[in-house]
Order: sequence, then C-alpha cells, then structure tokens
Amino acid sequence: MNKTDADRLMPEYVRKLFGFARQRLSDIAEAEEFAAELTLTVYEALLKAGEISNPDGYVWRVAKNCYARYISGRKQFSAVDGIEYIPDSRDFTQELMNSESYGILRREITYLGKTQREIIVLHYFHDKKVREIAEMLSIPENTVKWHLACSRKELKDGMDKVRTIGTLGTQPIRFIDMGHDGTPGEKGDTANFLAKNITQNIAYAAYHQPRNINEIAEELGINPIFVEDEVAVLEEYGFMDKLPNGKYRTNIHISEPNETSYRIYREIESKYSKLFAEKFFAPVLERITEIPEWLHVPDNDINLLKWSMVCFLTHKLAVAELTDTKFSVKRPDGGDFVAYATVAVTPDWDMTDAEPYIYGFCGDMWRNRRDEGMEWKSWQLNCHWTDRTGYWRNNLTEDYDKMYFWLKNQLPETASNAESYARLLDKGYLLKENGEYKCNLIVCDREQEWWSFIPCAPEEITELSREYAAESVKAELYGQPEHMHAQIKYYNQNAACALHTRVMKVLLDMGVLKEPTPEQKKGLCTILFLGE
Repeated sequence: MNKTDADRLMPEYVRKLFGFARQRLSDIAEAEEFAAELTLTVYEALLKAGEISNPDGYVWRVAKNCYARYISGRKQFSAVDGIEYIPDSRDFTQELMNSESYGILRREITYLGKTQREIIVLHYFHDKKVREIAEMLSIPENTVKWHLACSRKELKDGMDKVRTIGTLGTQPIRFIDMGHDGTPGEKGDTANFLAKNITQNIAYAAYHQPRNINEIAEELGINPIFVEDEVAVLEEYGFMDKLPNGKYRTNIHISEPNETSYRIYREIESKYSKLFAEKFFAPVLERITEIPEWLHVPDNDINLLKWSMVCFLTHKLAVAELTDTKFSVKRPDGGDFVAYATVAVTPDWDMTDAEPYIYGFCGDMWRNRRDEGMEWKSWQLNCHWTDRTGYWRNNLTEDYDKMYFWLKNQLPETASNAESYARLLDKGYLLKENGEYKCNLIVCDREQEWWSFIPCAPEEITELSREYAAESVKAELYGQPEHMHAQIKYYNQNAACALHTRVMKVLLDMGVLKEPTPEQKKGLCTILFLGE
C-alpha cells in the first residue's frame, strides 16, 4: 500500500486499536503503551504490504498477531527480537563504565522515547528494581520489563550507528514575519510560540517532510531531550501534527523567498495593481464629492474617507466566499487562527529591480463591544502611511471604549481619567488644538449605510481577480510541501484582496489620493462604528 493511502486509512483505526488494547489489557497504562506499539506496527505493515483487497481484515489480522506476540513476550521474557531481558542491573553497563563506548551509550539513551529513557536510567544507572520502577512510574511490572527488553535492542542497534548532523545543525534558519490570520489566544500568536531560534528550526525541520523526535534532533544536531519538550508544546497548540506513524508534521504556512516566486510577483503585482486602480478604484473614488451625513470625518477631509474606502473596495476584488475556519486551528489558549511565517533569506539572485519595502500591512483588524451599556465596532488597517506602532498588539479594545465614552460626553477630564486622555492623545485618536479636543477617527453612525456605500466590482474586475489569483498560486506553490497545497490554493482565490497597499501607491501617483498630514496618519484607515 502506498504511503498516501496508508496515511488516509490510519486515522480511522487509531481509536479502534486503542479499544482493541483496552478490551484485552485491564491496566489502562499498559493498554496505552501497547496501543502505541500496535498502531506503529499496523502502519508499518500497511506500508510493506502490496495491494490489499480487504484493509479492515488485514488490520485486525496484524493486530491479533501483534497481541499474541506481546502476551507471549510478557509471559516468557526470554527474548524480544532476540534481546533477552536480564534482571541484574549491572550486567548491561559494567563493561562499558570505563570504556569509550560508555559515552556512546549515554548518547543513545537520549534517543529513546521518554518512558523507555526514564526506565533505563532508573534500572541501569540508579540500580532500581523492576518492582520499584513500576511503583515510581505507576505502571505494571510487566510493562517495565517490556520496555527494558525493547530498549536494550534499540540501544544495541544505536551503538552501531554513525549519528550525523543535518543541514540545520550547521546552517540554522531564522523566521521573520511570524503572524496569524484569525484570532490570537491568551498566549499570543505564532511569533510568541516560535520566539526561540531552536523552536523555529524544529518547526522547519518537519515542514517539508515528516520527522520523528530523533530525526529532528539529528537534523538540528542537538540532543533529542531538548527537541521532545519543544515538540510537545508545538503539538499541544496545533503548530505541529502527530501522524499515525509517530512522526510530526508542521502545520504552519512557511514561506521561503526564492527567485521563481520573486519573478512571478515582480511582474504581476505592479501590473494588476495598476489595472485595478485605473479600472475600478479611481473611477469610484473620483465620484465622491460629498461626505454622507451619517459619517463624521476629521475636518470633513474627503481624502481621509477615500483612504479607508480603498481597503473596503479591495474586499470587492474577492472571487470566492471563504470560510475563515476551514484551515484555522482552535488552540488551547482560545486562539483560532492560521499560522504563518517567512524564512529569512539572503537572495542569491539579481535584486537590482527590487522595490522599497512599503507594502506591508496589518489588518483588517476588527474590535467590538456589545455590553455594559456600550455598542460599537471598530475597523483598522496599519500600513506604511498610517504611522502607528505595535500593530495588532497595540490595537486595544479599551482604546475604543474610551473613544466611545468621549464621543458620548461620558469621559470627563478629571484626575481619574488623566491616563485615558494621555493614551488617546498618544495614539492620535484624539487631538488637542487651542485647548480643545477633537476626534481624529472616522465615526460612522449607521454601519449598514456604510456597507451599502461601497459599490460591488463589475464582472470585468472580477475576471482580473481570477487571473491574478491563478498567477499568484503558481508563485505560492513553488517549493511548498504537498500537505500545504490545499490551504494555499484555498486562500489564494482572493489573492487580489491583499493588493490594497499597492493600489494606494498607484492612486497616490495618479493624484486620486493625497499624502496625509503627520497628524492625520495616526487616525488614518480607522473607523469607529457606533451602535444603531
């Protein structure tokens, strides 16, 4: 059976195999240990088998044979794969204590699984009896003996291996632009979990091909013990998936700049941004000559309104209704997002035609409050022209609470509110001129009117979006592992929606938009919608 079919088949048997073990072994800890061994045995058997006409029958035949061997070994303990269980704790290490091989033995112990490693150390290095270990670890004595027998075989095999350091051990990578698409949790987002260089390299090591703990450790040239703890956290929070074969695969969209993708984007981004600006954005914006009465724009400056409208018009370039939760991962701390990161790469291709880095953005960022007598919703996008720091981490719900109270004349300038005023002035949401405060954000009294105010794109523009998406997918898929292809194709259907900052630059060059003043920048591309 090929690997793809085996990977597809195994998930439906994992729980069933545990049930098989639980029915036959009364001790749950022993059942869990055996189920883990059983799952791996079944998976390996599927990979070795040819075409299987009855997969269900084959799986249970393997399971029954595996159980029979387990019971036989548990009863006899005369041999496990040719390695005898010997109860004397000194026999295995005594001849190695003063030899060069002792260092190799200690190295190989770190490559054992956590439970086996703990049992070996207790038994051979701390002279603990099987009964004592069983009590200490709260597992059956027979399980301890099983692990000792299996571990001896793994150690003897490992002693003959030549451990090599992989590419990441000598040339580690570094991530930049670590972020999320969705809602971060209490512990933050991708940047928080992958803050350490070792964690970044562990994630990268299992991205292009699944690897187990030992394989990741060898690739990084470090002790598996350090890998084990990092992987446990990444798996718990959904940044890595554990596959049926015991290997791990990274579930982060990792972009790695390369010349092929660079050349594709260098051509299509400027081409389509100009087309969208000329054929859709400019005609719409040039028709706006008055500010609707339900919108309050600082200084009645139509230019500020147009800046925000660019972002919402970009939404109209979408060609598909995407479900945000399709690939989003729900994480234990309340986060629910798609994780992404970019590998820092020093280009080895000609970059003389490179553009200045002014097109990055953070958004759309939505915040809302609908309790405690308040009802508001905010939208914000940060980019090169907004002059704001902190990005999503500094876009606080509490700031909009304060603005809401100020707009409702419920934020008196008293000593108790001094910090609130200082914060709003520092953010630039409020300005103070001649001793008077004024709002530096766009305020919308009727949200539904706003959505009606944004026209839909004509079919000609939608067709341009489809063309851009098709070209963008080519660039994004280059060099990506197969398990990320579906996600990349899905989100790139609306790739044109990410061109808003490029469209802004084209519109600036055309004179449709004007550069905001330094004061206007802090409130730029921000709208506070008040409850209707």
